[in-house]
Amino acid sequence: MALPCGECRPSRRSNDSVMNEDNPNPKLTSPSAPSEESAAAPAANPLHQAAVLVVDDSRTMRLALIRALNALGFRNISEATNGRQALELVLTKPFDLMLLDMEMPEMNGMEVLVALKANPDLSGLPVIVISGADQMENAVKCIESGAEDFLPKPFNPTLLRARVTTSLEKKRLRDLDRLRLVELARAHELVRRAFGRYVSEEVATSILQSPEGLELGGEEREVTILMSDLRGFTALAARLAPQEVIAFLNLYLEAMVDVISRYGGTIDEIIGDAILVIFGAPLASDDHAGKAVACGLAMQLAMTDVNHRLIAKGAAELEMGIGIHTGRVIVGNIGSLRRTKYAAVGSNVNLAGRIESFTTGGQLLISENTREAIKAPLRIDGQFQVEPKGATRSLQLYEVGGIGEPFNLSLPSRSEVLGPLPQPLPICFTVLEEKFLGRTVHEGRLAALSESEAGIESELSLVPLSNLKIELRPVAGANPGGEIYAKVIGAVAGASGQTRIRFTSLSPELKAWVQQTAARLGSAQVATA
Repeated sequence: MALPCGECRPSRRSNDSVMNEDNPNPKLTSPSAPSEESAAAPAANPLHQAAVLVVDDSRTMRLALIRALNALGFRNISEATNGRQALELVLTKPFDLMLLDMEMPEMNGMEVLVALKANPDLSGLPVIVISGADQMENAVKCIESGAEDFLPKPFNPTLLRARVTTSLEKKRLRDLDRLRLVELARAHELVRRAFGRYVSEEVATSILQSPEGLELGGEEREVTILMSDLRGFTALAARLAPQEVIAFLNLYLEAMVDVISRYGGTIDEIIGDAILVIFGAPLASDDHAGKAVACGLAMQLAMTDVNHRLIAKGAAELEMGIGIHTGRVIVGNIGSLRRTKYAAVGSNVNLAGRIESFTTGGQLLISENTREAIKAPLRIDGQFQVEPKGATRSLQLYEVGGIGEPFNLSLPSRSEVLGPLPQPLPICFTVLEEKFLGRTVHEGRLAALSESEAGIESELSLVPLSNLKIELRPVAGANPGGEIYAKVIGAVAGASGQTRIRFTSLSPELKAWVQQTAARLGSAQVATA
Protein backbone atom coordinates (compact mmCIF):
# COMPACT_ATOMS: atom_id res chain seq x y z
CA MET A 1 0.00 0.00 0.00
CA ALA A 2 1.44 3.42 -0.98
CA LEU A 3 1.68 6.42 1.31
CA PRO A 4 1.26 10.13 0.49
CA CYS A 5 4.08 12.06 -1.13
CA GLY A 6 7.02 12.79 1.12
CA GLU A 7 6.58 9.68 3.27
CA CYS A 8 8.50 6.46 3.08
CA ARG A 9 6.71 3.50 1.48
CA PRO A 10 7.16 0.36 3.66
CA SER A 11 7.49 -2.99 1.99
CA ARG A 12 4.53 -5.36 1.98
CA ARG A 13 6.20 -7.27 4.83
CA SER A 14 6.69 -4.11 6.94
CA ASN A 15 3.18 -3.05 5.99
CA ASP A 16 1.88 -6.27 7.49
CA SER A 17 3.41 -5.17 10.74
CA VAL A 18 1.46 -1.91 10.41
CA MET A 19 -1.66 -3.94 9.86
CA ASN A 20 -1.12 -5.57 13.23
CA GLU A 21 -1.90 -2.13 14.69
CA ASP A 22 -5.32 -2.04 13.01
CA ASN A 23 -8.34 -1.96 15.25
CA PRO A 24 -10.04 -5.35 14.72
CA ASN A 25 -13.41 -3.61 15.16
CA PRO A 26 -13.06 -0.30 13.32
CA LYS A 27 -15.73 2.33 14.01
CA LEU A 28 -17.76 4.15 11.36
CA THR A 29 -16.43 7.54 12.35
CA SER A 30 -13.35 9.49 11.41
CA PRO A 31 -10.64 10.14 14.05
CA SER A 32 -11.96 12.26 16.85
CA ALA A 33 -8.95 14.55 16.92
CA PRO A 34 -8.67 16.62 13.74
CA SER A 35 -5.30 16.96 12.11
CA GLU A 36 -3.38 20.22 11.85
CA GLU A 37 -4.48 20.54 8.26
CA SER A 38 -8.13 20.53 9.36
CA ALA A 39 -7.60 23.72 11.31
CA ALA A 40 -7.08 25.47 8.02
CA ALA A 41 -10.12 23.85 6.35
CA PRO A 42 -11.72 25.91 3.59
CA ALA A 43 -15.06 27.67 3.94
CA ALA A 44 -18.19 25.53 4.20
CA ASN A 45 -19.16 23.86 0.94
CA PRO A 46 -22.36 21.81 0.39
CA LEU A 47 -20.20 19.01 -1.01
CA HIS A 48 -18.42 18.74 2.32
CA GLN A 49 -21.60 17.36 3.87
CA ALA A 50 -21.18 14.28 1.69
CA ALA A 51 -20.74 10.90 3.36
CA VAL A 52 -17.44 9.36 2.25
CA LEU A 53 -16.33 5.76 2.86
CA VAL A 54 -12.58 5.05 2.87
CA VAL A 55 -11.83 1.36 2.18
CA ASP A 56 -8.24 0.15 2.65
CA ASP A 57 -6.63 -2.68 4.59
CA SER A 58 -3.76 -0.37 5.62
CA ARG A 59 -4.54 1.64 8.71
CA THR A 60 -1.77 4.09 7.79
CA MET A 61 -3.32 4.70 4.37
CA ARG A 62 -6.80 5.08 5.81
CA LEU A 63 -5.63 7.66 8.34
CA ALA A 64 -3.68 9.53 5.67
CA LEU A 65 -6.73 9.73 3.42
CA ILE A 66 -9.00 10.75 6.31
CA ARG A 67 -6.58 13.53 7.34
CA ALA A 68 -6.42 14.78 3.77
CA LEU A 69 -10.22 14.75 3.48
CA ASN A 70 -10.54 16.58 6.80
CA ALA A 71 -8.16 19.20 5.48
CA LEU A 72 -10.48 19.66 2.50
CA GLY A 73 -13.45 20.25 4.83
CA PHE A 74 -15.05 16.77 4.88
CA ARG A 75 -16.32 15.59 8.24
CA ASN A 76 -18.76 12.73 7.52
CA ILE A 77 -16.12 10.07 6.90
CA SER A 78 -16.32 6.34 7.61
CA GLU A 79 -13.74 3.63 7.13
CA ALA A 80 -13.63 -0.09 6.35
CA THR A 81 -10.66 -2.45 6.50
CA ASN A 82 -11.70 -4.75 3.65
CA GLY A 83 -14.14 -5.13 0.78
CA ARG A 84 -16.61 -7.35 2.60
CA GLN A 85 -16.93 -4.89 5.47
CA ALA A 86 -17.37 -2.06 2.96
CA LEU A 87 -20.33 -3.84 1.34
CA GLU A 88 -21.92 -4.41 4.73
CA LEU A 89 -21.61 -0.69 5.52
CA VAL A 90 -23.11 0.59 2.26
CA LEU A 91 -26.13 -1.65 2.83
CA THR A 92 -26.84 -0.05 6.20
CA LYS A 93 -25.85 3.59 5.61
CA PRO A 94 -26.14 5.87 2.56
CA PHE A 95 -22.82 7.09 1.13
CA ASP A 96 -22.04 9.66 -1.54
CA LEU A 97 -18.53 8.46 -2.41
CA MET A 98 -16.25 5.48 -1.87
CA LEU A 99 -12.43 5.57 -1.99
CA LEU A 100 -11.58 1.94 -2.76
CA ASP A 101 -8.21 0.19 -2.50
CA MET A 102 -7.45 -2.47 -5.12
CA GLU A 103 -5.44 -5.02 -3.14
CA MET A 104 -7.21 -6.20 0.04
CA PRO A 105 -7.76 -9.51 1.83
CA GLU A 106 -11.13 -11.36 1.75
CA MET A 107 -12.48 -9.26 -1.15
CA ASN A 108 -10.43 -7.05 -3.45
CA GLY A 109 -11.47 -3.79 -5.07
CA MET A 110 -12.57 -5.34 -8.36
CA GLU A 111 -14.89 -7.76 -6.55
CA VAL A 112 -16.39 -4.91 -4.51
CA LEU A 113 -16.98 -2.88 -7.64
CA VAL A 114 -18.69 -5.79 -9.42
CA ALA A 115 -20.94 -6.36 -6.38
CA LEU A 116 -21.88 -2.67 -6.23
CA LYS A 117 -22.81 -2.45 -9.90
CA ALA A 118 -24.88 -5.63 -9.65
CA ASN A 119 -27.09 -4.06 -6.96
CA PRO A 120 -29.58 -1.51 -8.42
CA ASP A 121 -29.70 0.33 -5.10
CA LEU A 122 -25.91 0.73 -4.97
CA SER A 123 -24.94 1.02 -8.63
CA GLY A 124 -25.14 4.82 -8.53
CA LEU A 125 -22.53 5.14 -5.78
CA PRO A 126 -19.42 6.79 -7.31
CA VAL A 127 -16.20 4.89 -6.60
CA ILE A 128 -12.66 6.26 -6.89
CA VAL A 129 -10.21 3.37 -7.19
CA ILE A 130 -6.92 3.78 -5.32
CA SER A 131 -4.17 2.16 -7.36
CA GLY A 132 -0.40 1.85 -7.21
CA ALA A 133 1.74 2.10 -10.32
CA ASP A 134 2.02 -1.69 -10.46
CA GLN A 135 -1.77 -1.98 -10.35
CA MET A 136 -2.63 0.42 -13.16
CA GLU A 137 -3.79 -2.34 -15.47
CA ASN A 138 -6.34 -3.47 -12.89
CA ALA A 139 -7.34 0.17 -12.31
CA VAL A 140 -8.19 0.54 -15.99
CA LYS A 141 -10.35 -2.58 -15.78
CA CYS A 142 -12.13 -1.06 -12.78
CA ILE A 143 -12.88 2.10 -14.73
CA GLU A 144 -14.23 -0.04 -17.56
CA SER A 145 -16.37 -1.88 -14.99
CA GLY A 146 -18.00 1.31 -13.76
CA ALA A 147 -15.62 3.07 -11.37
CA GLU A 148 -15.96 6.85 -11.47
CA ASP A 149 -12.23 7.65 -11.43
CA PHE A 150 -8.89 6.49 -10.07
CA LEU A 151 -6.32 7.91 -7.68
CA PRO A 152 -2.67 6.85 -8.08
CA LYS A 153 -0.52 5.93 -5.10
CA PRO A 154 1.20 7.72 -3.56
CA PHE A 155 -1.64 10.24 -3.76
CA ASN A 156 -1.25 13.94 -4.26
CA PRO A 157 -3.56 16.10 -2.04
CA THR A 158 -4.35 18.45 -4.91
CA LEU A 159 -5.19 15.51 -7.17
CA LEU A 160 -7.28 13.99 -4.35
CA ARG A 161 -9.25 17.22 -4.06
CA ALA A 162 -9.85 17.32 -7.83
CA ARG A 163 -10.93 13.68 -8.06
CA VAL A 164 -13.20 13.82 -5.01
CA THR A 165 -14.79 17.17 -5.88
CA THR A 166 -15.43 16.16 -9.48
CA SER A 167 -16.96 12.81 -8.50
CA LEU A 168 -19.24 14.37 -5.89
CA GLU A 169 -20.32 17.13 -8.28
CA LYS A 170 -21.18 14.54 -10.92
CA LYS A 171 -23.19 12.60 -8.36
CA ARG A 172 -24.97 15.76 -7.26
CA LEU A 173 -25.95 16.53 -10.85
CA ARG A 174 -27.07 12.94 -11.42
CA ASP A 175 -29.18 13.08 -8.25
CA LEU A 176 -30.73 16.35 -9.41
CA ASP A 177 -31.51 14.79 -12.78
CA ARG A 178 -33.12 11.82 -11.06
CA LEU A 179 -35.20 14.12 -8.86
CA ARG A 180 -36.27 16.12 -11.91
CA LEU A 181 -37.22 12.91 -13.70
CA VAL A 182 -39.21 11.76 -10.67
CA GLU A 183 -40.99 15.12 -10.47
CA LEU A 184 -41.58 15.11 -14.22
CA ALA A 185 -42.97 11.58 -14.04
CA ARG A 186 -45.19 12.59 -11.13
CA ALA A 187 -46.46 15.66 -13.01
CA HIS A 188 -46.96 13.57 -16.15
CA GLU A 189 -48.93 11.01 -14.15
CA LEU A 190 -51.11 13.73 -12.62
CA VAL A 191 -51.85 15.15 -16.08
CA ARG A 192 -52.46 11.67 -17.46
CA ARG A 193 -54.85 10.85 -14.63
CA ALA A 194 -56.70 14.14 -15.01
CA PHE A 195 -56.92 13.66 -18.78
CA GLY A 196 -57.77 10.01 -18.25
CA ARG A 197 -60.95 11.05 -16.45
CA TYR A 198 -62.29 12.15 -19.82
CA VAL A 199 -60.69 9.69 -22.22
CA SER A 200 -59.48 6.10 -22.11
CA GLU A 201 -56.00 5.28 -20.76
CA GLU A 202 -54.82 4.51 -24.31
CA VAL A 203 -55.99 7.87 -25.65
CA ALA A 204 -54.46 9.81 -22.75
CA THR A 205 -51.12 8.03 -23.13
CA SER A 206 -51.06 8.55 -26.89
CA ILE A 207 -51.76 12.27 -26.68
CA LEU A 208 -49.25 12.91 -23.89
CA GLN A 209 -46.51 10.97 -25.68
CA SER A 210 -46.96 13.03 -28.84
CA PRO A 211 -45.15 16.42 -28.85
CA GLU A 212 -47.96 17.94 -30.91
CA GLY A 213 -50.70 16.14 -28.97
CA LEU A 214 -51.72 19.20 -26.96
CA GLU A 215 -51.21 21.89 -29.60
CA LEU A 216 -54.14 24.01 -30.71
CA GLY A 217 -55.62 23.12 -34.08
CA GLY A 218 -57.83 20.54 -35.71
CA GLU A 219 -58.50 18.29 -38.65
CA GLU A 220 -61.50 16.94 -40.50
CA ARG A 221 -62.18 13.31 -39.76
CA GLU A 222 -65.02 10.80 -39.88
CA VAL A 223 -66.04 9.87 -36.35
CA THR A 224 -69.04 8.53 -34.50
CA ILE A 225 -70.74 10.78 -31.97
CA LEU A 226 -72.69 9.42 -28.98
CA MET A 227 -75.05 11.65 -27.01
CA SER A 228 -76.74 10.45 -23.82
CA ASP A 229 -79.21 12.15 -21.51
CA LEU A 230 -81.17 11.12 -18.44
CA ARG A 231 -84.95 11.05 -18.32
CA GLY A 232 -86.62 12.42 -15.22
CA PHE A 233 -83.46 13.81 -13.65
CA THR A 234 -84.72 17.41 -13.66
CA ALA A 235 -87.82 16.40 -11.75
CA LEU A 236 -85.70 14.33 -9.35
CA ALA A 237 -83.30 17.23 -8.76
CA ALA A 238 -86.19 19.56 -7.93
CA ARG A 239 -87.16 17.32 -4.99
CA LEU A 240 -83.65 16.89 -3.53
CA ALA A 241 -81.12 18.99 -1.66
CA PRO A 242 -78.21 20.29 -3.80
CA GLN A 243 -75.67 17.97 -2.18
CA GLU A 244 -77.93 14.98 -2.85
CA VAL A 245 -78.30 15.99 -6.50
CA ILE A 246 -74.52 16.14 -6.93
CA ALA A 247 -74.05 12.82 -5.12
CA PHE A 248 -76.57 11.05 -7.35
CA LEU A 249 -75.19 12.69 -10.49
CA ASN A 250 -71.64 11.66 -9.61
CA LEU A 251 -72.79 8.11 -8.95
CA TYR A 252 -74.32 7.98 -12.45
CA LEU A 253 -71.37 9.68 -14.19
CA GLU A 254 -68.80 7.46 -12.49
CA ALA A 255 -70.46 4.36 -13.91
CA MET A 256 -70.88 5.87 -17.39
CA VAL A 257 -67.32 7.21 -17.63
CA ASP A 258 -65.95 3.76 -16.77
CA VAL A 259 -67.96 2.20 -19.61
CA ILE A 260 -66.97 4.92 -22.09
CA SER A 261 -63.30 4.47 -21.24
CA ARG A 262 -63.60 0.71 -21.72
CA TYR A 263 -64.77 1.20 -25.31
CA GLY A 264 -62.19 3.84 -26.21
CA GLY A 265 -64.48 6.87 -26.26
CA THR A 266 -63.30 10.44 -25.72
CA ILE A 267 -65.64 12.55 -23.59
CA ASP A 268 -66.14 15.84 -25.38
CA GLU A 269 -68.52 17.35 -22.86
CA ILE A 270 -70.46 16.63 -19.67
CA ILE A 271 -73.36 19.05 -19.34
CA GLY A 272 -75.27 18.21 -16.19
CA ASP A 273 -76.68 14.75 -16.83
CA ALA A 274 -75.87 14.79 -20.57
CA ILE A 275 -72.67 13.26 -22.00
CA LEU A 276 -71.20 13.87 -25.48
CA VAL A 277 -68.64 11.27 -26.57
CA ILE A 278 -66.40 10.96 -29.66
CA PHE A 279 -65.30 7.62 -31.13
CA GLY A 280 -62.49 7.58 -33.70
CA ALA A 281 -60.60 10.62 -32.40
CA PRO A 282 -58.02 11.53 -31.31
CA LEU A 283 -57.02 7.90 -31.93
CA ALA A 284 -58.20 6.67 -35.31
CA SER A 285 -60.26 3.47 -35.32
CA ASP A 286 -61.50 1.30 -38.18
CA ASP A 287 -64.59 0.35 -36.17
CA HIS A 288 -65.50 3.54 -34.32
CA ALA A 289 -69.20 3.11 -35.20
CA GLY A 290 -69.30 -0.42 -33.78
CA LYS A 291 -67.49 0.65 -30.62
CA ALA A 292 -69.93 3.53 -30.15
CA VAL A 293 -73.00 1.29 -30.45
CA ALA A 294 -71.45 -1.34 -28.16
CA CYS A 295 -70.64 1.42 -25.67
CA GLY A 296 -74.21 2.72 -25.82
CA LEU A 297 -75.62 -0.75 -25.14
CA ALA A 298 -73.15 -1.25 -22.27
CA MET A 299 -74.17 2.12 -20.81
CA GLN A 300 -77.84 1.09 -20.89
CA LEU A 301 -76.98 -2.22 -19.21
CA ALA A 302 -74.97 -0.36 -16.56
CA MET A 303 -78.08 1.62 -15.61
CA THR A 304 -79.38 -1.47 -13.79
CA ASP A 305 -76.58 -1.23 -11.24
CA VAL A 306 -76.87 2.58 -11.11
CA ASN A 307 -80.57 2.31 -10.26
CA HIS A 308 -79.95 -0.33 -7.59
CA ARG A 309 -77.51 2.04 -5.94
CA LEU A 310 -79.89 4.99 -6.30
CA ILE A 311 -82.75 3.04 -4.73
CA ALA A 312 -80.45 2.00 -1.86
CA LYS A 313 -79.85 5.70 -1.22
CA GLY A 314 -83.55 6.48 -1.25
CA ALA A 315 -83.77 7.97 -4.76
CA ALA A 316 -86.05 7.01 -7.63
CA GLU A 317 -84.95 5.02 -10.66
CA LEU A 318 -83.67 6.89 -13.70
CA GLU A 319 -83.71 6.10 -17.41
CA MET A 320 -81.33 7.21 -20.12
CA GLY A 321 -81.75 7.83 -23.84
CA ILE A 322 -78.82 7.52 -26.28
CA GLY A 323 -78.49 8.81 -29.84
CA ILE A 324 -75.58 7.90 -32.15
CA HIS A 325 -74.57 9.34 -35.52
CA THR A 326 -71.56 8.88 -37.81
CA GLY A 327 -70.19 11.65 -40.02
CA ARG A 328 -67.34 14.02 -40.78
CA VAL A 329 -66.51 16.65 -38.16
CA ILE A 330 -63.64 18.92 -37.20
CA VAL A 331 -61.76 17.45 -34.23
CA GLY A 332 -58.85 18.96 -32.34
CA ASN A 333 -57.77 21.19 -29.48
CA ILE A 334 -59.76 24.40 -29.23
CA GLY A 335 -59.43 27.25 -26.78
CA SER A 336 -56.43 29.32 -25.75
CA LEU A 337 -52.93 28.67 -24.46
CA ARG A 338 -54.28 28.91 -20.91
CA ARG A 339 -57.33 26.70 -21.37
CA THR A 340 -57.59 24.01 -24.01
CA LYS A 341 -60.20 21.38 -24.70
CA TYR A 342 -60.24 18.48 -27.14
CA ALA A 343 -63.55 18.68 -28.97
CA ALA A 344 -65.53 17.91 -32.12
CA VAL A 345 -67.49 20.59 -33.95
CA GLY A 346 -69.78 20.54 -36.95
CA SER A 347 -73.34 19.86 -38.06
CA ASN A 348 -72.94 16.11 -37.49
CA VAL A 349 -72.31 16.73 -33.78
CA ASN A 350 -75.58 18.67 -33.61
CA LEU A 351 -77.35 15.88 -35.51
CA ALA A 352 -76.29 13.34 -32.86
CA GLY A 353 -77.96 15.56 -30.28
CA ARG A 354 -81.12 15.71 -32.37
CA ILE A 355 -81.22 11.92 -32.63
CA GLU A 356 -80.88 11.61 -28.86
CA SER A 357 -83.85 13.96 -28.40
CA PHE A 358 -86.05 11.38 -30.17
CA THR A 359 -85.17 8.59 -27.72
CA THR A 360 -87.17 7.31 -24.80
CA GLY A 361 -85.68 6.04 -21.57
CA GLY A 362 -83.68 2.86 -22.07
CA GLN A 363 -83.60 3.34 -25.84
CA LEU A 364 -80.63 3.50 -28.25
CA LEU A 365 -81.26 5.12 -31.65
CA ILE A 366 -78.71 5.25 -34.46
CA SER A 367 -78.68 6.96 -37.84
CA GLU A 368 -78.52 5.31 -41.26
CA ASN A 369 -74.87 6.44 -41.53
CA THR A 370 -73.97 4.60 -38.35
CA ARG A 371 -75.80 1.45 -39.36
CA GLU A 372 -73.97 1.35 -42.70
CA ALA A 373 -70.58 1.82 -40.98
CA ILE A 374 -71.01 -1.07 -38.53
CA LYS A 375 -69.48 -4.41 -39.49
CA ALA A 376 -71.00 -6.46 -36.64
CA PRO A 377 -74.57 -7.84 -36.90
CA LEU A 378 -77.24 -5.71 -35.20
CA ARG A 379 -80.55 -6.52 -33.58
CA ILE A 380 -82.93 -3.85 -34.86
CA ASP A 381 -86.02 -3.51 -32.65
CA GLY A 382 -87.67 -0.74 -34.65
CA GLN A 383 -87.18 2.01 -37.21
CA PHE A 384 -88.56 5.51 -37.58
CA GLN A 385 -88.66 8.27 -40.18
CA VAL A 386 -88.21 11.66 -38.52
CA GLU A 387 -87.82 15.28 -39.58
CA PRO A 388 -85.17 16.76 -37.28
CA LYS A 389 -85.19 20.51 -36.91
CA GLY A 390 -82.50 22.17 -39.01
CA ALA A 391 -81.97 19.12 -41.23
CA THR A 392 -82.45 19.44 -44.99
CA ARG A 393 -84.04 16.01 -45.31
CA SER A 394 -85.85 13.37 -43.31
CA LEU A 395 -83.78 11.00 -41.22
CA GLN A 396 -84.12 7.24 -40.89
CA LEU A 397 -83.47 6.07 -37.34
CA TYR A 398 -83.03 2.53 -36.03
CA GLU A 399 -83.62 1.29 -32.51
CA VAL A 400 -80.77 -1.08 -31.63
CA GLY A 401 -81.37 -3.82 -29.10
CA GLY A 402 -78.13 -5.77 -29.54
CA ILE A 403 -74.83 -6.17 -31.40
CA GLY A 404 -73.00 -9.38 -32.29
CA GLU A 405 -69.33 -10.35 -32.58
CA PRO A 406 -66.91 -9.14 -31.36
CA PHE A 407 -69.02 -7.26 -28.77
CA ASN A 408 -71.95 -9.63 -28.05
CA LEU A 409 -74.20 -7.26 -26.12
CA SER A 410 -77.99 -7.14 -25.99
CA LEU A 411 -80.67 -5.31 -24.06
CA PRO A 412 -83.72 -7.03 -22.56
CA SER A 413 -86.88 -6.74 -24.65
CA ARG A 414 -88.75 -3.47 -24.06
CA SER A 415 -92.08 -4.82 -25.28
CA GLU A 416 -94.74 -4.44 -22.60
CA VAL A 417 -98.31 -5.70 -22.60
CA LEU A 418 -100.80 -2.89 -22.12
CA GLY A 419 -103.73 -3.65 -19.85
CA PRO A 420 -106.99 -1.96 -20.90
CA LEU A 421 -108.56 0.28 -18.26
CA PRO A 422 -112.16 -0.64 -17.33
CA GLN A 423 -113.08 2.99 -17.88
CA PRO A 424 -110.81 5.29 -19.99
CA LEU A 425 -109.66 8.35 -18.09
CA PRO A 426 -109.96 11.88 -19.54
CA ILE A 427 -106.73 13.67 -20.39
CA CYS A 428 -105.63 16.81 -22.18
CA PHE A 429 -102.20 17.10 -23.79
CA THR A 430 -99.87 19.39 -25.66
CA VAL A 431 -97.25 18.44 -28.22
CA LEU A 432 -93.81 19.70 -27.18
CA GLU A 433 -91.73 21.46 -29.77
CA GLU A 434 -88.10 21.06 -28.71
CA LYS A 435 -88.29 21.98 -25.00
CA PHE A 436 -91.25 24.31 -25.38
CA LEU A 437 -94.98 23.68 -25.04
CA GLY A 438 -97.13 23.91 -28.12
CA ARG A 439 -99.99 26.41 -28.05
CA THR A 440 -102.78 23.97 -28.88
CA VAL A 441 -104.30 21.81 -26.14
CA HIS A 442 -105.87 18.57 -27.32
CA GLU A 443 -108.41 16.32 -25.65
CA GLY A 444 -108.01 12.57 -25.30
CA ARG A 445 -108.43 9.49 -23.11
CA LEU A 446 -106.01 7.24 -21.26
CA ALA A 447 -107.22 3.80 -22.36
CA ALA A 448 -104.52 1.26 -21.36
CA LEU A 449 -101.53 1.02 -19.02
CA SER A 450 -98.30 -0.81 -18.22
CA GLU A 451 -95.60 0.24 -15.75
CA SER A 452 -93.77 2.44 -18.26
CA GLU A 453 -96.14 2.81 -21.22
CA ALA A 454 -99.74 3.65 -21.98
CA GLY A 455 -102.28 3.66 -24.79
CA ILE A 456 -104.12 6.91 -25.45
CA GLU A 457 -107.01 7.75 -27.74
CA SER A 458 -107.25 11.06 -29.56
CA GLU A 459 -108.59 12.51 -32.77
CA LEU A 460 -105.14 14.02 -33.41
CA SER A 461 -102.78 11.87 -35.45
CA LEU A 462 -99.56 11.76 -33.40
CA VAL A 463 -96.14 11.54 -35.04
CA PRO A 464 -93.84 8.81 -33.68
CA LEU A 465 -91.07 10.07 -31.36
CA SER A 466 -92.85 13.38 -30.70
CA ASN A 467 -92.96 14.51 -27.08
CA LEU A 468 -96.16 15.08 -25.12
CA LYS A 469 -97.10 16.84 -21.91
CA ILE A 470 -100.22 15.15 -20.60
CA GLU A 471 -102.53 16.40 -17.86
CA LEU A 472 -104.38 13.51 -16.21
CA ARG A 473 -107.56 14.86 -14.77
CA PRO A 474 -108.13 13.56 -11.24
CA VAL A 475 -111.07 11.28 -10.67
CA ALA A 476 -112.20 10.83 -7.08
CA GLY A 477 -111.18 7.40 -5.81
CA ALA A 478 -109.65 6.50 -9.20
CA ASN A 479 -106.42 8.47 -9.68
CA PRO A 480 -104.51 11.36 -8.09
CA GLY A 481 -104.21 13.32 -11.33
CA GLY A 482 -101.12 15.24 -12.35
CA GLU A 483 -98.64 15.80 -15.20
CA ILE A 484 -97.17 13.08 -17.37
CA TYR A 485 -94.34 13.61 -19.86
CA ALA A 486 -94.19 10.96 -22.56
CA LYS A 487 -92.93 10.16 -26.05
CA VAL A 488 -95.01 8.74 -28.86
CA ILE A 489 -93.87 5.26 -29.94
CA GLY A 490 -96.50 4.39 -32.56
CA ALA A 491 -99.86 2.70 -32.95
CA VAL A 492 -100.95 0.10 -30.40
CA ALA A 493 -101.13 -3.26 -32.18
CA GLY A 494 -104.62 -4.74 -32.18
CA ALA A 495 -106.25 -1.62 -30.72
CA SER A 496 -107.74 0.58 -33.40
CA GLY A 497 -107.37 4.29 -32.79
CA GLN A 498 -104.90 3.91 -29.90
CA THR A 499 -101.42 5.47 -29.83
CA ARG A 500 -98.70 3.91 -27.74
CA ILE A 501 -96.66 6.29 -25.56
CA ARG A 502 -93.73 5.75 -23.23
CA PHE A 503 -93.45 7.72 -20.01
CA THR A 504 -90.39 9.95 -19.66
CA SER A 505 -91.30 11.66 -16.39
CA LEU A 506 -93.93 11.11 -13.69
CA SER A 507 -94.48 12.60 -10.27
CA PRO A 508 -93.87 10.08 -7.43
CA GLU A 509 -97.63 9.99 -6.68
CA LEU A 510 -98.56 9.30 -10.29
CA LYS A 511 -95.78 6.74 -10.67
CA ALA A 512 -97.04 4.83 -7.64
CA TRP A 513 -100.59 4.90 -9.04
CA VAL A 514 -99.42 3.73 -12.49
CA GLN A 515 -97.46 0.82 -10.98
CA GLN A 516 -100.36 -0.27 -8.79
CA THR A 517 -102.88 0.03 -11.62
CA ALA A 518 -100.61 -1.79 -14.11
CA ALA A 519 -100.08 -4.62 -11.61
CA ARG A 520 -103.85 -4.92 -11.04
CA LEU A 521 -104.56 -4.92 -14.79
CA GLY A 522 -101.84 -7.50 -15.35
CA SER A 523 -103.30 -9.78 -12.67
CA ALA A 524 -106.75 -9.42 -14.20
CA GLN A 525 -105.41 -10.40 -17.64
CA VAL A 526 -103.65 -13.46 -16.18
CA ALA A 527 -106.85 -14.50 -14.38
CA THR A 528 -108.89 -14.07 -17.57
CA ALA A 529 -106.41 -16.09 -19.60
